[in-house]
Amino acid sequence: MTEDAEARAARLRAQSEEGAAAVDRRQNAREWAEKQVAAITGTAQSEHGDVRATVDHSGLLLRLELSPLTKQAKQDDLAHAITAVVRQATADARNQVREVYVKLQNEGVIRALPPFLLPAPEVGSVALALPVRGNAPSRRTGEHAEEGPPDSWLKEEPW
Repeated sequence: MTEDAEARAARLRAQSEEGAAAVDRRQNAREWAEKQVAAITGTAQSEHGDVRATVDHSGLLLRLELSPLTKQAKQDDLAHAITAVVRQATADARNQVREVYVKLQNEGVIRALPPFLLPAPEVGSVALALPVRGNAPSRRTGEHAEEGPPDSWLKEEPW
């Protein structure tokens, strides 16, 4: 081989090794990102903490916590609060996933963010309409309200 051929071969080997190293770095970065994303959870709570939700990286509900005071809420209000808090938790998780991919983009591992990683929509805070805290009706000593269903449930009238 001539010197030019040897120099060219060495240059091609170096480029090949650099390319292989770049592919390895990208693969390692993607594996890191997958692990980071899999560990993400999003959390949110209503204004007074009566409704709390935790979701995984995909928005799947993992845990829903309701304070005992939520029993006093109207059914529609509670449903709205739960839905809104879960949406907040999902937005939190989505933003965290986006941050992982933005890091990959900033490092040059990926050229563009995947299309499903649009920024999460803004979700406002949620307040659940409950009776004034601390003013819930309580039974007086000596008062014995009957437990069980109301009389109307016990009537034997056809539906």
